[in-house]
Amino acid sequence: MKNISKRPHRSHPGLIPEELIGLKKVCPFCNCETEIPWLEKLQFPKFPIKSNDGNCYWAPVSFPLTCSSLVCNKVFEVKIPVLPNHNRWSLYGDEAGRYITQPAIKYSSRPLNFYCITLVGLHASKHDRVRKQVMNLKRLIRPNDDPESWAHHFTRIWDSKPESNQFNLSSKKEKIEYAKRFAKVVREARPHLVSFNFSSCFVDPEEKGQRQSLLKHQKETLFSESILGTLVELRRQDKSVRWIFDNIQDTSLGDKIEGWASERFLGLQYTRLFCWLSSGSAVLEPSFVRPGSHFLLEVADFISYCVARDFFMAIMEKPSEFPSSLLGKGFYQGTFGDGDVESTSSLGLPIKKFYGVQPTR
Repeated sequence: MKNISKRPHRSHPGLIPEELIGLKKVCPFCNCETEIPWLEKLQFPKFPIKSNDGNCYWAPVSFPLTCSSLVCNKVFEVKIPVLPNHNRWSLYGDEAGRYITQPAIKYSSRPLNFYCITLVGLHASKHDRVRKQVMNLKRLIRPNDDPESWAHHFTRIWDSKPESNQFNLSSKKEKIEYAKRFAKVVREARPHLVSFNFSSCFVDPEEKGQRQSLLKHQKETLFSESILGTLVELRRQDKSVRWIFDNIQDTSLGDKIEGWASERFLGLQYTRLFCWLSSGSAVLEPSFVRPGSHFLLEVADFISYCVARDFFMAIMEKPSEFPSSLLGKGFYQGTFGDGDVESTSSLGLPIKKFYGVQPTR
């Protein structure tokens, strides 16, 4: 195996939970208190190691810390709080974005770029039921095709032309009604179905050439935030987590992780923070699979679409035809211009709270 410490990695998002800021540990050699530098890069990343028989993983339960006393300056191990692992939840993720060229002038005189990632989990006892409901909806709009043979991407459905005969939807009104039916399936699956949405928006820069680098930063940062945010929430409930994302790459020869995502995840493993938040759970690298290869990827795609449309319509001072509130209560996190974040449980995207935009009813 290639030495993991020699693999390329990318920076973390720079976020520390409030309750951990300023936390100190006592040096066992001199009793001096040392503040934990949560985001300082470790010499080696902390990651789970598979057992020889391949049936389990050894998870890291401590990290090194150098005493802040110049007299002592010794390295000691800090034990992390180990939480139970009652079960492992699989979270399925997909994204959506909107480049808004002419937002309402009261909100911005420049174009805006909104981007979000949604991760969805569902209790195993409800998988068959919700999967059948999603497949039945797919049959409604493509009655001649096996619903398992095609991926449900709502962007394609919404943008389709009646004359294309792609979907059995002949008007915008029928598309809206279909979206509301899909939203009802999601809403009625709660609380067994949980969703986590992470979003941010930036103003398009005036300087040419900067937009692509900002888009890249926005996407990669939200990916890291979605990993950290869902890890925190599930570990608080004594659950471990596995992430599965929709992949834009060719996966015909098997599942692939996107290079930038692998480097971002490794960047997290180089921090004491990620080790602490893992709390004794074997947290494995996310996987990237063929688009639409699982019905919960299709649900994540739909939720992301609804949230992105909420933002787009609100910023244009228009009412959303199928607001994200129809999806029921979910977890939302927004990233602001100063890099700070806010999260809440909400009936739809709390767009006014996060972005100061008043939705049009």
